[in-house]
Amino acid sequence: MAERRHELYLLTPGPLTVSPEVKSEMLRDLSPNAELHRELTAEVRRYLLDICNGTDTHVCVPIQGSATYAIEAGLQTLMPREGKLLIIQNGFYGLRLRELAEGLRLPAATLELPMLPLPTRADVERALAGDPAITHLLLCHAETGTGVLNPVEEVAAVARRHGRKLFVDAVASFGAFPLDVAALDAEAVFVSPNKCLESVPGIAMVIAKRTALEASAGRSASVVLDLHAQWRFFEEAGWWRWTPPTHVVAALAKACERHRREGGAARRLERYRRNWRRLVDGLRARGFRTLLPDDAAAPIIATFHDPDDPGYTFQALYDALERRDIVIFPGRLTATGTFRIGVMGDLVESDMEVILAAMDEAMTEIGVVPARARGAAS
Repeated sequence: MAERRHELYLLTPGPLTVSPEVKSEMLRDLSPNAELHRELTAEVRRYLLDICNGTDTHVCVPIQGSATYAIEAGLQTLMPREGKLLIIQNGFYGLRLRELAEGLRLPAATLELPMLPLPTRADVERALAGDPAITHLLLCHAETGTGVLNPVEEVAAVARRHGRKLFVDAVASFGAFPLDVAALDAEAVFVSPNKCLESVPGIAMVIAKRTALEASAGRSASVVLDLHAQWRFFEEAGWWRWTPPTHVVAALAKACERHRREGGAARRLERYRRNWRRLVDGLRARGFRTLLPDDAAAPIIATFHDPDDPGYTFQALYDALERRDIVIFPGRLTATGTFRIGVMGDLVESDMEVILAAMDEAMTEIGVVPARARGAAS
């Protein structure tokens, strides 16, 4: 059996299993006004722009809170009051984006699509043709509620063709999947540290087009979530406007260093793909069925149908795995009757062997055998 590398395997869409190297950065106390903290913040901002080709066209604005805070700050600061948003929704996080737009009382329309097939240019073209008032598009890149990877380049091409602006929820994709903000001409990309960047939650980042942010001065209805004011304060003072989670910033700076050392986004995606392949193949061999075909799945999380067994409940499986210090996630409302296992974080293929062995033990403990495995044994 493979050697266990972590005391706890946190296999959710984020937070993740974080490396000891990153966690150890949180053991030292830092003043938010210390020069070291200022340098760490500046390095994070530079590096995130570098990996998405945004250095010449965009700026990176960190903000306290989860990624949802960054999305709300970005939308309510960057959306002109006379604008209208089109939300492309084909999963749970599309619903979340719609909830944010409605809460902000932004003029918005929703392009509701099924989980599959993936959104196409024709889908977006029809939506724009049906509502000429639309000025901005908003898309979730990696829908971790189901595991779908949406075609952000195709949507961006339609936006450019029609002179519309594009917002990208890259919360779960940034740091692994290719994202060229200059080529996409993205108005803003929303980023989380506790996904593919393999750090801890507590802050989030908006990669915003410089010209769009410059034009947004005075637009925010919020003091705390004023993205323009946050950016100007960083630029002029170098410090955070409000007290930052200093330990989290230090952890992210170390995570960025590790990301660079690993070889950047492409190498990180290769590792995730190997993890995902081993997990999916292993559970399929045990009789589990994936929700998605491989060509539509983002290899950062795998979604499986619940076993077809009257004795099965997700809670029983969850509890059995938790007793083995492994945490998985249920399916979202848009994919009921499923459970999800994330392969992001400080994980390698040998960790997948540990997880597969624990799944065997857990299923035996709760007395459930997936249907295909029962058929193979008969």
